[in-house]
Amino acid sequence: MHFGDRQARLEILSEKHTINDIYVEKTFYHRHRDAFGNRVQEPYQKKVKREVQVVTGLLRFGHYLLDAVIIGVVASFASVVLPSTVILSFPHVEFNGQIIWPDLTLMFITVVYYFACEAGMQTTIGKLATGTVVINQYAEKPENASLVGRSFSRLVPFEAFSCLADRGWHDKWSNTYVVKKEEHEKLKRLLAEQQGVFISDSVDLLD
Repeated sequence: MHFGDRQARLEILSEKHTINDIYVEKTFYHRHRDAFGNRVQEPYQKKVKREVQVVTGLLRFGHYLLDAVIIGVVASFASVVLPSTVILSFPHVEFNGQIIWPDLTLMFITVVYYFACEAGMQTTIGKLATGTVVINQYAEKPENASLVGRSFSRLVPFEAFSCLADRGWHDKWSNTYVVKKEEHEKLKRLLAEQQGVFISDSVDLLD
């Protein structure tokens, strides 16, 4: 290998592509009539940008409901187990002399739950049930700073309903993605091949 070729290859490998930079070859067809007037199709190959197959819609909302139930159980358990002196140390609301479980404490439990799960397991219990994980733009585990922002973003009113679209607000604001484990593995292989590292696999990457 010439020095110039080796240097060029090293430069390619040093570039870090994102999952939005992946291009794959697709087959398209030119449609026309032949000399006899018959309609024919001529196949041709073209590189097109591959869209990340994120988890959307009702599945995401299902994750939210499962995780909300767990957070509610933890909050209820804490309200029973913690002494009243500890509860009073949190910001709280009283009505007719009765302590109402403080909203700020519930927010704290929500943020801690999501951050602890996604930082430790790259998923939550709700997502675990459907085999999905959280990744960043390099198909890697997100940085803790991104996960902190992602967790706090969930406190925005009606934010959960944004997940019924392609990506939730907390995904976009933290530059993260929720994908199936199979899609995660596929993205890692495609990124490696994009960088010039071929990983043999029997799975058809263009499915």
